[in-house]
Parts: sequence; C-alpha cells; structure tokens
Amino acid sequence: MPLQLVVLKSFGPAERSISRIDRMILIVGLLALVSGTLLMIFVSRFVTRPLEELSASVRAFGLGDVRHRVPRYGTQEVRQLSSAFTGMRSEIQKANLAVLESERLATIGRMASSVSHDLRHYLAAIYANSEFLASDRLSMQERSEIFSDIRAAVNGTTDMIESLLIFSRTGGAVRRSPELMATLLERAAAVVKAHPDAEGVALEMHYGDPSETSIIADGKQIERAISNLLVNACQAVRCIGKDGKVVITLETHENSIVVNVMDNGPGVPEKIRESLFEPFVSEGKQKGTGLGLTLANCIAAEHGGAVVLLSSRPGETIFQMKVARGFGAADAGNSERHDQVIPDENVRT
Repeated sequence: MPLQLVVLKSFGPAERSISRIDRMILIVGLLALVSGTLLMIFVSRFVTRPLEELSASVRAFGLGDVRHRVPRYGTQEVRQLSSAFTGMRSEIQKANLAVLESERLATIGRMASSVSHDLRHYLAAIYANSEFLASDRLSMQERSEIFSDIRAAVNGTTDMIESLLIFSRTGGAVRRSPELMATLLERAAAVVKAHPDAEGVALEMHYGDPSETSIIADGKQIERAISNLLVNACQAVRCIGKDGKVVITLETHENSIVVNVMDNGPGVPEKIRESLFEPFVSEGKQKGTGLGLTLANCIAAEHGGAVVLLSSRPGETIFQMKVARGFGAADAGNSERHDQVIPDENVRT
C-alpha cells in the first residue's frame, strides 16, 4: 500500500506540467489567431482594398467617368500605380480635349465651306435686285417680280440659318401638340412643290383616312423633316428629266407612324451610304448644305424614331422616317384637329 501511494504522488507534477503546456498552446493559438486577423486586416486595408479601388477607377474611366476617385493610400507600390494611372488619365483627357477641339474646328470649316456658296448666292441675288429697284424705269410688274426674287432669297437665307440652329440645338426645344400627320404631310408637300428643285417632278401622296393619323409632336419640326426628305428625293430625280417621280406613303400603327418617301432616281452612291446621315454629306449635288438628311434624322430621333435608307437601286430609292405617336397622358382622341382634316381624297398628284 505505501508503494502505491508513492507511485500515484509521482504523477502529480507531470499532470500539472501537461496542464501548463495546454494553457500555453491555447494562448499561443489565440495569439496566432489574433495576429492572423490583424495581418489580414492590414493586407486588406493597405494592399487588397487599394488595388480593388484602383481597378474600379480604371473600369470607370473606361466607361467615361473621369471623376472616379483614385486611391491615395496603401503600400508604396500601390501608391506608385495610382500616381501613374492619375497621370495617364490626365494626359488622355488632355488628348481627348485636343481631338474634340480639332474636330470642332474641322466641323466649323466644313460648315463654312458648305454654307458659303449658297449664302453668297442668296446675298448676290438680294444685292443685284436691290440695285435694279433703284432704277425709275421699271414697271410695277417688273418691280413685283424683283420683290418676289428678293423675298425668295431672304426666305432661303432664313431657312439655312434655321437649319443650322436646329442642328445645334437640343431636344429640350421641342414643343409638342396634337397634330394630324396627314396635315403635316400635305403642308410639307405644298412647300416642296414651290421649291425650285421640285420643278418638273411628279409628287404623289397616299395616306388613307387623315383622322387616323393623329400624333403628339412638334408640327413645324415634323414638317421640316418631311420637307427635307422630299427635297432630297426631288434633287435625286432631277437628273432623269421629266419622268422624275416621288411617292409618299403614310403607315399608321398603334404606337408609331411611318413615312415612306420613294423616288425613281439613280440611287444613293455606294460610297456615301455609311455616312449618309452625317452632317455636310452632299455627294453629287451642286448646292445645299448637306444637312437635310441629318436634320430629318435628328428631328425623328427627338420624336422617338429615326430615318433610315430602306433600299436603294437604280429606279427605286426608299427613305423611311418613323416617329412615335406620343400618346401618354394626353388622350389620343383629343389629338384630332378637325379644322385641319384633309378632304376624303387620299391620292394627290
């Protein structure tokens, strides 16, 4: 028995030693866990997060956001990368501004070159006819004809200036009101028939029941867009002589109205089809600013649509203008303007 007690007592120091070792291991594990957590926080704060922010800044700049914040903290390498990216972004912005400025000057130059010929023509007509009016040997009929020429030149100059203003303005200037598309089509055709480029060209219109062509739009702008398409078509068929023909059709849909302008001219030259709606493109025309199709497309876009070249080949070219009817809070039935309804005849020549 005494021997057994001695043996049991000898295990006491060993157990206490094992307990101290366990506590030390636990403390070391906790310290390692805390140190690892702190290290991860440090790495995230000074390495990972700045890199993520820098990556986000690069993506934002690629999407056009030049004001996205670039991280200014982190490790030395990350700060160097941020500084290099900031400098590169600044240089790219300066280069873009220089390109935009050169494009602006080039556009102004093309506009001046395109407009100057017609503007000089109008001013020369006004000046020459004004000198004729100074003569006291003219009859009243001759004076009336000269006044008519001066009025036409002034109207041409005004239209040119207005076209340039429309080209430069924003969609905020659109004033919408209830209109009948058939009425706008008739008005545009009446204006074009009096245009010198429409002389000898047969114009036909097909649009069905005018009361079904109601639309909420800026009537004057839609008229101008249609007029530009018609004048463009008339200019295209002038070269074929007395057989020139332009046909306008109107298609009504639930949410949109489509205007098709077809001519029997030689077709759109292949080399300008890709740039047809860019400003100052006027292939093969002796006069004009080259803004007609551009303005028509801009006006259509402001009304939720577009102008497209549907097809073009010798003997048949079709331009299509689609605009949204614009019915929202306004009641479609209130958009009918009965004082402007065209007579039942739906084909005009």
